[in-house]
Amino acid sequence: MPGMQRRRWMVGLLSVLGGLVALLAVVASSIWFYLNPQPVGEQVFINGHILTMDDDNTVLEAMHLKGDRIVATGKTQAILQQAGKQANIIDLHGQTVTPGFIEAHGHFPGSGLKAVAEDVSSPPVGTVLTIGDVLKRLRQRASEIPPGEWVIGYGFDDSLVAEHRFMTREELDTVSTEHPVFVLHVSAHMAVINSQAQTIAGIDQDTVNPDGGEIVRNASGAFTGLLLETAHDPVRDMAFDFSILKNLTIVQTSVDDYVSQGVTTVQSGKATESFYRPLNLLSRLGVIPQRVIVWPDLDLAKAIDAGKIARHQSDKLSLGALKLTTDGSIQGYTGYLSAPYHQTPSQRAADFRGEPVMRADELSRLVSEWHDKGWQLALHANGDAAIDNVLSAVEAAQNASPRSDARHVIVHAQMSRHDQLEKMQSLGVTPSFFPAHVYYWGDRHNALFLGAERAARISPLKSADEYGVRYSIHLDTPVVPIQPLLLAWSAVQRETSGGEVLGPEERIGVMQALRAITIDAAWQVFQKDNRGSLEAGKYADFVVLSDNPLVNASRLHQLAVEQTWIGGVPVYNSNK
Repeated sequence: MPGMQRRRWMVGLLSVLGGLVALLAVVASSIWFYLNPQPVGEQVFINGHILTMDDDNTVLEAMHLKGDRIVATGKTQAILQQAGKQANIIDLHGQTVTPGFIEAHGHFPGSGLKAVAEDVSSPPVGTVLTIGDVLKRLRQRASEIPPGEWVIGYGFDDSLVAEHRFMTREELDTVSTEHPVFVLHVSAHMAVINSQAQTIAGIDQDTVNPDGGEIVRNASGAFTGLLLETAHDPVRDMAFDFSILKNLTIVQTSVDDYVSQGVTTVQSGKATESFYRPLNLLSRLGVIPQRVIVWPDLDLAKAIDAGKIARHQSDKLSLGALKLTTDGSIQGYTGYLSAPYHQTPSQRAADFRGEPVMRADELSRLVSEWHDKGWQLALHANGDAAIDNVLSAVEAAQNASPRSDARHVIVHAQMSRHDQLEKMQSLGVTPSFFPAHVYYWGDRHNALFLGAERAARISPLKSADEYGVRYSIHLDTPVVPIQPLLLAWSAVQRETSGGEVLGPEERIGVMQALRAITIDAAWQVFQKDNRGSLEAGKYADFVVLSDNPLVNASRLHQLAVEQTWIGGVPVYNSNK
């Protein structure tokens, strides 16, 4: 090719490539601005009921925003006078506004699992009534996916199906012999698998129980298919090893779930290293509009502490407490109690009271090590014996290395006794309660797991108030759906799904319940200075409700989220 022609050809090629690069830049820029919409410069909301959740629980009429922040709240006329001429004025017409709801503990984006797996929940969440119903749904799922892919069910509750038991490995074999099958218990602390999954997991007659878990076998020593606590973890990780496309679908589904319920800060509790990296990326890209709090598991915390993984912090993603699990769940008979369960499973001794997932000496060693490093710890403990272990570990850590405000969290703290609440107050420990347990499992706690006296004491919010213990409340989603208003209603009414009131003396008021999912939840994770209340200087994260919760306590769970705003940008509108 002659020199002149070659130069012309090269110029033409570079021109085409330049055009492609420019086009890709335009496309990328468009996607970025679509995922990261910017707030109107100045916005004013007037004529509303603004529940600020400030220190005095002030209720005001108007709110003034500039960019992604609140600059003032007050009476309508005063706020209008300080607003600029170009401000966008939004008349609330008497609607109620609260701070955006904060997920104090959960496993975002777990609610999106429904996009790729089968929901086998029983009422009041789902419609499954028998093991036969579960098997039918799983067979349908198996018929829709290629051989070799995992068939996943979630939300199964053995105490709610007619048979009152787990399905067996052999029953799951009738779903498919070409697919591994994994059915996660509603507690997320155990699972049942079929023979194909057993083979993939490498479980045989010689496989020993891991620390803190059990590979359940029958009287003849054969594997039943049931994996308890840490025994189910590696199989779950294999089943949940989704493709990039499936993971994006899960995240988007969960994002939609949360914004429709007014949740502006989500939490990924006990995040692994392999999960943290894409979560951080998706947050930075704007795929996740909510603010994310990450609680790392032990391996991720070690990597961060050693500097192998950057400790990312931004206005959209924050790294929080190290999450450790010390026992299981009451409804799974793996919560660690100081006295036996009310009714024990047939395969357990009459004095069975559960077991710790982590030995007390190991727990104390880890708490002391990470407390000394300056980390906040979030310690899962349901049973009161597990709570005893946690408090002893924290007390030893504080005695050895005093910190004025470590603010360690007991996650769930379901069976907290009065003496334990008193110790929490003295140690500066803060619980995050799960009062929706009353609604979802209260009837069975009463009749089956705990008996009337102990069941009435679960999630003792009023007692915590009386002892001066500051707390948050949560739903542990995807254990139950993300419904913050139902959560608040459960704390206020303590009504079971069967219509009974369980422990009325532990009820709290509406304002206190709302604080527990806003400002107190923000305080618990050291984010009180930038969110949780509608005050000057804080993020403009807020929710517009269908009615005023302060005058509708009995039907708080029936109120609807009409709008959700994050950083001054509307991310959800029920009318659109």
